[in-house]
Amino acid sequence: MQILSETYVREYSHGRTIVIRDAGERDISAITRIYNIAVVAGRSTADLTVRNMEQRREWVDSHNPRDMYPVVVIEVDGVVAGFGSLSKYHARAGYSEICEFSYYIDKAWARHGLGTRLVAWLIDTAQRIGFRIAVCVVFADNAGSTALMKKYGFTRYGYLPAACRNGEHIMDVAYWYRDLTDGKDAQTARSEAEQGIRGSETVQVTVQQSAQ
Repeated sequence: MQILSETYVREYSHGRTIVIRDAGERDISAITRIYNIAVVAGRSTADLTVRNMEQRREWVDSHNPRDMYPVVVIEVDGVVAGFGSLSKYHARAGYSEICEFSYYIDKAWARHGLGTRLVAWLIDTAQRIGFRIAVCVVFADNAGSTALMKKYGFTRYGYLPAACRNGEHIMDVAYWYRDLTDGKDAQTARSEAEQGIRGSETVQVTVQQSAQ
């Protein structure tokens, strides 16, 4: 596998500076806060109790080596607004070409395109490292993450009903994967997926009109 050097991404959007960079000790507090928001909301993680900073530090440190399993934060004007990671899919060596990715965005920055940017970066980074397959586990009623999976050409390969109990809620879990050996970066996959969706909508409209 190709080993990544330390990676920083910087762009400017609507007068704001958006940066994706490696997570460090200074980010543990923000990572803990953002993750705990997701725990309390109960729609994007199966953890049922909030985590403390030491627990989240251990989670970050478990991504080893970091040049193969990066943990990054996404900043807006210097403020951490989310984080993401590539993790080992399974401890057994035969699965070493598969990575699992996850991401969390501060609810204050929801619907600002940060999840889209972070997922695109994770996909492209997984390809550069040399992973063959990327997988993501999503609660089936998480419309935002489901839309991102479809947007970037992921295929749903599994569905486990009533998999997770979170308080009074019992939630289904969907499993998504993407073949990273197709040579398509995130933007290309997104464009093709959007064309496929538009084509499907055109067919549906044509059929409906013909039936009238």
